[in-house]
Amino acid sequence: MTDPAASDSPQRFPIGTRQSPIGNHSGNPLAWALYLGMSWTWIIGMYLPVLLVRDYGLTAWIIFAIPNCLGAAAMGWVMRSRRASVDLTTQHALACRIFSLVTIAFHLFVVTWKLPQLVGNIAWITPIVLVQIAFTPMLRKRGALLSCLVVFLISASIAIALWTTGALELPKVQTAGLGDLLGLSFVCTVGFLLCPYLDLTFHRARQSTTDSGARIAFGVGFCFFFASMIVLTLFYARGINTLAVQSVAAWLIYVHISVQAILTVALHSAVAYDQAEAGDDVVTYRSALGCALGVGLAGAMLAYFFNSHGVTYAGFDDFGEIVYRLFLSFYGLIAPAYALTSFRQKRPNWRWTAIAIGLAMPFYWIAFIERHMAWALVGGALLMLAGVVASRRRTSPSLLPSRQK
Repeated sequence: MTDPAASDSPQRFPIGTRQSPIGNHSGNPLAWALYLGMSWTWIIGMYLPVLLVRDYGLTAWIIFAIPNCLGAAAMGWVMRSRRASVDLTTQHALACRIFSLVTIAFHLFVVTWKLPQLVGNIAWITPIVLVQIAFTPMLRKRGALLSCLVVFLISASIAIALWTTGALELPKVQTAGLGDLLGLSFVCTVGFLLCPYLDLTFHRARQSTTDSGARIAFGVGFCFFFASMIVLTLFYARGINTLAVQSVAAWLIYVHISVQAILTVALHSAVAYDQAEAGDDVVTYRSALGCALGVGLAGAMLAYFFNSHGVTYAGFDDFGEIVYRLFLSFYGLIAPAYALTSFRQKRPNWRWTAIAIGLAMPFYWIAFIERHMAWALVGGALLMLAGVVASRRRTSPSLLPSRQK
């Protein structure tokens, strides 16, 4: 795939700084659509539906998928100009970088915890490669777009192969409590509406497309490319945890998750590194990256330790699922709390972010760890209330959205 903007120089892309390219050049929106769809295919999209289908059936996947696709696509319309994207990532550079670091750590945790359950110890190759990629970001514009195309074609081929093995099936609708479904709906909607604005890969795409091109890129990226990836997850959701180790289907799913996780980490590492380099902050970034990777690996080791000693909690037979849900709290609680309390201010409002998290956290714990999902509505109401109070205390104009050109 060729990129019409590939001739732009320099190749490094200083996201979140005033040096970010906002001139007249633009990239092919369909190429950036593919980039967006693949950069958003995380181990959330590749594994969370497995848990949702298990607990709540097909309805839960629909609740997960609709706000996910539409919330991410909406950024192409909300970020009305390249300058709006530059302003947001400049004023909230630290939060955006933390978002990428947590995402990298989350991927390391999942591939270390879950993939050996599919194919055995050989799966350790994936976290080793992932760590190497995280520390040596290599994907710039053309390489990133080409890599996205390659991984998409690999995933499409794997989907066809899984179909031929009979490993894909559509889950059934099952009865779930209305309160639980409403709680899940709230968390998914708020999380997927707000998290995209902290994702530096989204801003890289927005700053590389025209105003009209961005709407095409984000619309097609999330309503076609990304949607096709989570549909694949839906079809293997029921069978993934019952596959025989090293069966053909297990190997295929292992390859799908591995190549996509490595790509996601490569894309996030590239944009976070570029941001740090532009701010002459590479040493600090590398130290923070090392800590993030350590947290991800520690989460997997903790899961292995408790599982080997038969420790259970709240009915979870695999302690790794608890760690997985704790990582999810960053995207369902912490990142939305920051967005609600800080996006309408010129500088981060860490005090009100902490207040919002503190108010909502006990109810999110009850919802996601104790598995009484309806309580997420109470936590969500407190989260929104904190956001309203913080916005009324703002002393500077809102950065989101902006009509500046």
